[in-house]
Amino acid sequence: MADLVMTAGTELSAIVPELWSSNYYDVLLAELPFRSLIDDSYEGEIQNLGDTVRISQFPEFSDGEIIAEGQAADADSITVTQQSLVINKRVVKDFIVTSKATMQSLPAMDKLKELSAYAINKKIQKEILALIVPNAAAPDHSIPYDAGTTLALADILEAKELLDDQDVPMSDRHMVLGSAGINDIFNVSGFTSSDFLLAGAGGPLQTGQVPASLVGFAPAFTTEVGTTSYFFHRSFFTIAAQKGLSVTEYDLGVQGKRASRVNLDTLLGMKQLDGLRVVTIS
Repeated sequence: MADLVMTAGTELSAIVPELWSSNYYDVLLAELPFRSLIDDSYEGEIQNLGDTVRISQFPEFSDGEIIAEGQAADADSITVTQQSLVINKRVVKDFIVTSKATMQSLPAMDKLKELSAYAINKKIQKEILALIVPNAAAPDHSIPYDAGTTLALADILEAKELLDDQDVPMSDRHMVLGSAGINDIFNVSGFTSSDFLLAGAGGPLQTGQVPASLVGFAPAFTTEVGTTSYFFHRSFFTIAAQKGLSVTEYDLGVQGKRASRVNLDTLLGMKQLDGLRVVTIS
C-alpha cells in the first residue's frame, strides 16, 4: 500500500491558522504641494466673523516730475481697486463603520481618518488648479514648451523673464512640476555640473533629488499637474479657511443603527489675485 501524505492545503487545511498583520500596506498617494505654496495671510481675519474678505489694492502713482523754482505742481491721484475672497467652499468626506466591524476587525479608524483627510486635501488642490488662469492678453503667461513636452532651461528662463518683466519679487518664487518635468531637470547640464557643486557626493545625480532652488524657483513635485509646469510667486493666489479640518464622530444608535459615522469637513475660500504673477508651460 502506498504511503498517504497529509498536506497543509488539503487534509490539515482546517487547522492551519491565518495571521492578519497590523501593519498595513499603504496605497501610494500623490504629493499635494499647492496648499502650502500659496498665500494664506487673510485667514486670520476671516476666522473671526463674516463670509467675505475685501482685499484692496493701491496702484502706483505716475512718475514724479521736475518743476522749476517757483512753479506749482499739480496734485495727482490714484484709484483703489478691490477684490473679494468669498468663503464658499465646504469640502467634506464622511464614512460609517458598524459596531461589529469595529469590535471584530483590526484597528482601522485612524487609517480611515487619515485617508479621508487626504481626500479632502486632494480636492482642495484640484480646486486650486482649476482656478489658476494665467494672464492671456499680452504678455501671454500661458506658453508652450520649446520642444514637445520636454522642460528645458530655455523654458524655465522664459517663465522667469515673464515674471521679471512684471517686477514680481525674486523671493518666494515656486515651480511645481509633474514627473516628466522634474526628471527633465536632470538633462539640464547647468544644474548637474560639478561647477555648480551639484554633481559631487550627495548631489542630485546620486540622490535623485533636485536642489532646493533652481534659477530662483523652489521646486515641488506632484503627478496631479500632468505635463503642465507651473511657475509663480506665492502672492498670486490666496486661500483662507474659516474652519480648519474638523473630525467629528457620531454614534448612530439613535437611528437604530449599530454604527459610528465620522464626518470630516473644512470651510474655506480661494481666489487667484493676479494672473501676471503666474506662468504655465504646457
